[in-house]
Amino acid sequence: MNKLHDIKPLITITDYSMFLLIVTILIGLILAFILFKKGYNYAISHCKIDCEKYFFIQYSKVDWGNPKKAAYDATYYGIRLARDKRRREIFKQLRVRLDRYKYKQNYAEVDRDTLNYYNLYKQVCDESI
Repeated sequence: MNKLHDIKPLITITDYSMFLLIVTILIGLILAFILFKKGYNYAISHCKIDCEKYFFIQYSKVDWGNPKKAAYDATYYGIRLARDKRRREIFKQLRVRLDRYKYKQNYAEVDRDTLNYYNLYKQVCDESI
């Protein structure tokens, strides 16, 4: 009998599935990174404004009845409000006056000069927020 030659041998097909998987994962990671970065930048930019308002409100609420605690609180919140050159210079002068009250056991009351610098710094911060 004659040989039939109508069946052809199998053809090898190149498989791109692994390549497509890797490319898809990379594109997904890049998109996730971009979305994360945009969300992070959005949160940080809004937090700076909100945090600065929060610190200013807390700075304004400092109770001068206890000079030692007031000096620590004013220093803590004042540092966080000192963002530009003018506020840093005024705060540096205020901090020298506040350091007197931090390290003594009991202090009768805060002198007028320190309160004037405190109020000046509060006014400067209020204008810039």
